[in-house]
Amino acid sequence: MKFIVLSIVLFSALVLNSCAGLRDRESESGPAPTVYSTGWYMGENLSSEYITYSKTEIVPLLPEKKENGPTLEFFMDTLDILEEADGKLLRQTLYGGKTCQEYVENVYNRVTGDYKKRKDDAADASGAAYNWSYSETFDGAVYPSLLVISRRIYNYTGGANGQNERIFFVLDTKLSSKVALNDILAEGAEKDIQARIDDDLRARYRAAPGAPLTSAGFLNDTAGVPQNFFISREGLGFCWNPYEIAPHSMGTLEVVLPYAQIENLLNDRGREMFKSL
Repeated sequence: MKFIVLSIVLFSALVLNSCAGLRDRESESGPAPTVYSTGWYMGENLSSEYITYSKTEIVPLLPEKKENGPTLEFFMDTLDILEEADGKLLRQTLYGGKTCQEYVENVYNRVTGDYKKRKDDAADASGAAYNWSYSETFDGAVYPSLLVISRRIYNYTGGANGQNERIFFVLDTKLSSKVALNDILAEGAEKDIQARIDDDLRARYRAAPGAPLTSAGFLNDTAGVPQNFFISREGLGFCWNPYEIAPHSMGTLEVVLPYAQIENLLNDRGREMFKSL
């Protein structure tokens, strides 16, 4: 089976306010890339057309010192679907119903507005303390009746660390609806899902079987079952951003429960989704 891989345009190749189609190329037969991959996977039978809208800009805080003064590095890369039904669902979910360009410009105006409020402080301080960075990109997987999308945000406004956030969206294009976790789990399955998640994290961070996760450096005794989830051919995945269940040093955490291990914890719709991938 052949697959078409849609590559995200590299940061260095982006043109300010560019709007262009994604380039297709064929890959060798093999397993489909998952949401862990940078870029987009699209099944060859999907007819929707995809476009990107990107914006890259360096914003000086003090225009009179733009050569060596503090700056904001801004980068966004978005995705849109030209096919009306799927495009409407994607835009409503990711951009609040706005177009890619409208969404990008709104975020740009908000971030630069917050940045420029620092102008009076920065005029009498070291410029390095006022160098900001903001980026927002999307990646994921496209299947015949399912979109699995990840929004990645990085925001640095000073201090030791920037803020990383990754949010997943699962969209059922057959029913034109966003999929919630309860839509695919059997009744009462969350307790078993939580136990499997905790077991995975204990094994990964070398905690004793059955021990609270706090013994491995986590903030809570259990990871719980987050609504930030994704579906892939590898299984049912969950994501926690820094500080949600662990300190910043542990980064963004992801757990994937193989389909074979959780098949009996899914309802009919959930099993059908995985079989369609």
